[in-house]
Amino acid sequence: MIPGSGGLPGAAAWVRDAAAGVRLPLDLPGADEARRTRRELVAQLDDYVLPRLRHPDAPLVAAFVGSTGTGRSTLVNALTRRVVSPHGVLRPTTHVPVLVCRAADRHWFAGARMLPGLRRIAPGPRGGAAEPALVLQIDERVPAGMALLDVPDPASVAAVGDDLAVRHIAAADIWVFTTTAERYADAVPWHLLRVARERDVELAVVLNRVPADDLPEVQSYFAALLRGAGLGAAPVFPVPETDLAYGLLARDVIAPLRAWLFDRATDPAMRGAVARRTLGGALGSVPRRARVVGRAALRQHDAAGALATCVTRTYSAAVRQVAAELAGGAVFGGELAAAWERWAAAGLPTDGARRIEDAVVTSVGRLVQDVVEGAAEHTADCWAGRPGGEALGPGGRARDGVPASGPALAGLVAAGPGPAALAAAAAEAWRTAVLDGLPEGTGDTGRALALLLVAAVTPEDRPAGAAARAALGPGVPAARGSRGRAPGRAADLAGLVAAASEDLRVRAETVVNTERERHAAAVAALRTDPGQALDQAVEELGRSG
Repeated sequence: MIPGSGGLPGAAAWVRDAAAGVRLPLDLPGADEARRTRRELVAQLDDYVLPRLRHPDAPLVAAFVGSTGTGRSTLVNALTRRVVSPHGVLRPTTHVPVLVCRAADRHWFAGARMLPGLRRIAPGPRGGAAEPALVLQIDERVPAGMALLDVPDPASVAAVGDDLAVRHIAAADIWVFTTTAERYADAVPWHLLRVARERDVELAVVLNRVPADDLPEVQSYFAALLRGAGLGAAPVFPVPETDLAYGLLARDVIAPLRAWLFDRATDPAMRGAVARRTLGGALGSVPRRARVVGRAALRQHDAAGALATCVTRTYSAAVRQVAAELAGGAVFGGELAAAWERWAAAGLPTDGARRIEDAVVTSVGRLVQDVVEGAAEHTADCWAGRPGGEALGPGGRARDGVPASGPALAGLVAAGPGPAALAAAAAEAWRTAVLDGLPEGTGDTGRALALLLVAAVTPEDRPAGAAARAALGPGVPAARGSRGRAPGRAADLAGLVAAASEDLRVRAETVVNTERERHAAAVAALRTDPGQALDQAVEELGRSG
């Protein structure tokens, strides 16, 4: 069954869930744009597309948007003939959108149907820090089947939530942009106008506070800008610079805008056309935006795969390295070699055996530790040379709700035994296992254990290896059935040494693989995926539409 099955609403819900599930934790080229695109896509599906699909008879929402000082609130107040959206430097609803509707339509907006992430609050002053919220105002001058949404300046909501103003606007059926003769070239409104064009939104533009003498020239120039941006069909409503009466614009000044806007609520055919246009534009923009997110998801997944390959290759080489060094006698050197020479010169007495055991165990632990730490360094170097690898470094950070993998890796190591402790513990466990594996009847077990440990880490063609094997033979009883024959005794000893060597190799490789798993877990914590679910959801949306 298709996730979210249920025709077009079900397909749109599937797209929404698939897009929300995409993780983009690595700072790759284009990742910021993809994260923003995903946020906007999910938000519009939540705030507009799904509510409109599920409730096609819900009131139209007309969003008033523009930079601070362009008269958004003044226009909303003028349309209702009272101050429903306070404006000015000390307005209590700074950073907060205001939605105005009739009492009979309030139920459409009081719950989570539209802008579900915003808490509903009553009009009036409010204390405390700014937070995402929506002021609900009731006014019977707004026509039935319409709500007016005064959207804060995008710059004024930056402290409250990223892209919050864009989210407010995207939840509307009609976008009314306000600008002035001084502000019509601002970057933010033009960015939003381009978004409106891309999504084929029902759009109107208010050119506010234009000096009467300059009106023809300004209006002509602004209209040319709109045509150049592909928005020539959008109606432009000039509002001359004028005094306010009791904080309101004169009725005749806003009469053309009022007629254009309110007709879209009162005329059923026009209302349906508006909803279909904006909904169709929003749905039509989904594949393009989803492709941006999907391509970014695939790049992230490929990058994470390359980081995982760093771990696989490095630690596979480390496994081979530790096996080769153990087999080649790399353990026998330094303090162990010096201790053996002293013990051998003294005739291999029992009272020196424990020192040899300790020296072998210490040397084994150090060798394994060196291999593991070298693998960690090589992995870090490999990560540093790959796109996105900085997230896995000691001071790295990941984004998009994913824990920073570098600090997470450090935390994993700090929370449990590190390479030195793991290697030392493995060496000690090996000594115990070798002791437990000595045949019954072994005479001087302490001396036999020391000799067997040396033989297990030293090739037979080395003097110490040959000497340890020769000295070990008389102290180890013959295996049952060998009857003490020389060939059988040699086979018994060789098997005992080989078993001890093999056990050591397995334990050393286990330590290496434990560290491999820690590093692999850091990459896995990125939780990337190739975006296939999103691709499938978009395909289903196309079939359902």
